Formats: sequence, C-alpha cells, structure tokens
Amino acid sequence: MRTSAQGIELIQSFEGFRPRAARLPGGGWLIGYGHTATARPGLQISPRDAALILRHHDLPRFEQQIAEQVLSPLSQNEFDALVSFAFNIGSEAFSNSDVVAALNAGDRPLAANAMWAWRLANISGELRVVDALARRRAAEIAHFLEHPAGRAAIPGALVRPLAQLGNDDEETGPGARSVTIGPRVTSETTAAAPPENSTQAAARAVSERIARILGEAPPQPPAPPAPPAAPGDGPTPEEITDAVKALVGDDPPVAPLTPPLRSKGPPEGIERRRMSRPASAAPSEEGLPALPLAEGVVVDDLEIIQVDPRDLERAIQENGDLDTAAIRNLSAWVPYALLSGLGLVGFIAGIERFLSHTARPMLRESDAFAGPVLALGGGFLFLIASYYLYRALTRQD
Repeated sequence: MRTSAQGIELIQSFEGFRPRAARLPGGGWLIGYGHTATARPGLQISPRDAALILRHHDLPRFEQQIAEQVLSPLSQNEFDALVSFAFNIGSEAFSNSDVVAALNAGDRPLAANAMWAWRLANISGELRVVDALARRRAAEIAHFLEHPAGRAAIPGALVRPLAQLGNDDEETGPGARSVTIGPRVTSETTAAAPPENSTQAAARAVSERIARILGEAPPQPPAPPAPPAAPGDGPTPEEITDAVKALVGDDPPVAPLTPPLRSKGPPEGIERRRMSRPASAAPSEEGLPALPLAEGVVVDDLEIIQVDPRDLERAIQENGDLDTAAIRNLSAWVPYALLSGLGLVGFIAGIERFLSHTARPMLRESDAFAGPVLALGGGFLFLIASYYLYRALTRQD
C-alpha cells in the first residue's frame, strides 16, 4: 500500500512547510515537510519539491516498515494514520510501541488508544503533554478509526461514556480488551454475509502473507456447515427409495460394481434393437380390405452380416462382371483411351521421321530435331494417358 493524498495532506498539515533550512536543537538541520536527511545550512526549497521529497524519499521506508511489521489487514485510512504516526515518532519507537502489538492481535480500538499515549515530549527537562502533539494524535486516531462503511451510530443513551477510573497502564494492560461496534444493520444489509471480526481478519492476513512467502496458494477457509433440513422440507430417504422401487418394479436389476466390457457400437442413447409393432388389425381404407400384419420378430440391425460366396457369384453372373460394368461408363475412360492412342501414333511417327532423315541428307538443320521431339512427346502422352486409363478401368480415384 502507498499513502493516499489525504494521508499526505494530514502529514503536511502537522509537519508544516519550511522553505529554508532551520537549525535543530540537537545540531541537525530541518527543511521542507520535516525532511532532515539531506538538509544543510543555506538550502532553500519550493513547496512542490518539498512535497516530492516527502512522498518519494521520506515516506517509503515507513510504508515498507508497516507492511513488514503489521500483520493485520489495513484499510487505506488506517494505513495513512499509521504512516503519519510512525513518521512523527520514528522508526524504532514505532517498532517497540504497543500499537504494533495491538494491531497484530487484531484489536484496532486498543491500537488507537495506544497511539494516544504518544502526546508527551521533553520540554525544559520535564515530560509534559504538548497540545500540538495531542491535536496530531487526535487527528490520526480519528483518521485511523474512520471506517470505509461509515460511522457507527452510538447514542449516549445506549452506551454512556464513563470517566477515567485509573491510570492508562491499568486500562491498557495485558488483560484489557476492547469492543468494536459496527454500523447498524438495516433491511438492505440483512441478507449480506456477516463481516469477519478483527481476530479472523488478522488470521487471514497472516495466512496470506505466509502463502506469499512460500509461493503457495493461501488456504481457503472451511465452508460453513449446511443447516439441517427442517422436518417437512423434503422427502425422506425412505420415501425416495420407495419411489425408485415403484418405478423400476418389484425386482430392480442390480447394477454391476464394474462397467462390463462392450464391443464397438453406437454411443450411449442409441437404440441397438428395434422391436416390430405388435400384431393388430391395421386401419383399412375405404373399399380396401385390411392387410394382415407380419409376425412380430426381433431385428438386430447392428449384427455382423454374413455373406455367402455362392450368393455373391450368382449376383455377379446375373448383373455382369464388376470390371465389365465399369467399362460401360464411356465418359470415364474414353478420353484417356483417345489420348493414349494419339500419344502412341505420335511416338511411332517421330521414330519413323527420325529414321527417314538419317537415311537421306537434311535440307534444314531443324529437321534433325523434329523426329526426336515428336517421339518423346508422343511417348510421354502415351504413358500418362495409359496410366489414367488403367485407373478409370479399375474404378480408382
């Protein structure tokens, strides 16, 4: 978390702005909004630069200290108030204060009460209450206790404040505990889940921080147990069992402990066997006699079909050979047959022309290449067309 604009304004209002370096009683120097680390004699600063130094140089170490030492989750108001408080009393004093112990115990009101003790200062060798520190502690405590959900209504007739009966040590000792009063629950917020108390929030924050350190996911809180069902809200187990028995019959089949091995078949939900309709008189149309229905038989359309080779041979003899039937489809092989014949003719003509030109002298030099080119082209066309003709005759794609 980082200090918000309201927290920085709170710190600036009580630290005050000093445009020139001022001498401290202990010998150091002070400039800007309580800056002492790099202050030196004769140094001047603008309000903008002083605000940047406060935000980016002085406050980050206190923000880191609070993030490391305070294990309880903090709201933005609580974080801002703690940064202002730690910046005022110092890093070591904040670590040893009762504020950190009360926060880690999840007791926020007790932590705010512990902040009130830091309003004393050594004035002329005597420990006295300083009004400026009292006003700062009051502002920080008020900012610390300002809840994001709003202020809790606590009328005096309901909780009457009492005067201080003893000293601070007796009231804030180890056995002292505080009470947190939240906003009044209205009809709009009745259905909302109850907020976690301070102890639960501290425990959740510790578990989340440990999980971040170990690099693991934080453990989830256990789910609240379901409330027992009131009598009459639903059927009892015996009623459910009786209803299931009534649906499946008197002797329901016992499901096997392990699923049986099934042969390859249709997916679940597909009917494997089809029953024929029961034998009954079919409605007859006008003037037509009613036809008797066939005898009801069980038909398994997923059963493996056994083919008799003799029936296959008889079907081939009746319908003709399968390869012969493919030849009847002229559009599948006639173009390839023509191209194959044309390629064969070109191949023969090229060979004949090549041989005839070698026997007599050539009139032109180009005539020597005409025969070989024609033979090669014709032979190539003959081979390609013959291959596709064979595929067409054998019904290949």
